[in-house]
Formats: sequence, C-alpha cells, structure tokens
Amino acid sequence: TTDRYKVKFLTPNRGSNDYVGQPARMPALGGTSAEPLRFLDFLIRDPIRTVMLHEAGVPVTVPAPERYAIHKLIVAERRDRSSSKIDKDIAQSSFLIEAMTERRAADLSSAWQEAWERGPTWRQDLANGLMRLDKDIAERLEKAVKAGAAKRKVKVGWPAA
Repeated sequence: TTDRYKVKFLTPNRGSNDYVGQPARMPALGGTSAEPLRFLDFLIRDPIRTVMLHEAGVPVTVPAPERYAIHKLIVAERRDRSSSKIDKDIAQSSFLIEAMTERRAADLSSAWQEAWERGPTWRQDLANGLMRLDKDIAERLEKAVKAGAAKRKVKVGWPAA
C-alpha cells in the first residue's frame, strides 16, 4: 500500500541556518515543498543505481553509501543540539562505516578525503562527528582513510590527535 512510503523532495540549503526546517516552495512540482538540506551537492554526486525491493523490483538512483556515511557525520554536527535526529544520523553513519571498511574501504576513504578538502568548516564538522562515533568504528574509519590515501599517494586528511 502507498501509505507505507514517504517521498521527500530535497533542495540544497546554501544559505544561513535560518532556512533549516523551513520548507522551500517548489511551484514546478505543483505547489509541493522541498526540504532544504545542507551539503546536498556532496551527497548526490556520483549516485548509484539499484533496485528497490517491491514486486519485480523498482529501479532507483540513490546516494553512494560512502557519501551517505560521511554526509551523516557532518549533518549530525549541524543539527540543533536538542534534535533527536543526531543519534539516528550517527547510527546510520556508523552502520555504513562498519560495513564499508570490510569491502569498500577505498570508496569510503575517497569520500572522506573529498569532504576533508572542502575547507576548514567541513574539517571541523568531520572531526566533531568522528568524536561521536564509538571508538571501534572511529578506528576502523581512520585505518580505511589512511590506507586509501596511501594507496592513492595523497596526503591524508585526518584530525590531529
């Protein structure tokens, strides 16, 4: 049934935090609204095609899991401190980091490095998000990021100890 699915329209939030939580009008979509989301350009770059499990399958395009994991670390730091979504963001990021360090560590490393290189605000959000992870997950991420940087022969972007 259709009542089990929810579709969210997203739009980049490039302005101040004053627009967080404020729907953006989308007249081209029949008057529906879109949720402004920080760092959407990072999240949706290089999406992947997959299949949603429904009957014979529904082809969909979704963010790459490594980008989603890193995006969630950053977004958790940008939320209002009273937001109940912070724990959910960190849990989702942790789950993906744990899964990806097993089989796709290089992809995770590349996504981290790209975010790190976007500037000092991004680096601070990444460092703060990293501190929210369980120690084991943070260590796995560090190992993956550093190994990936060494393999690509690039300087690793990682918070100072």
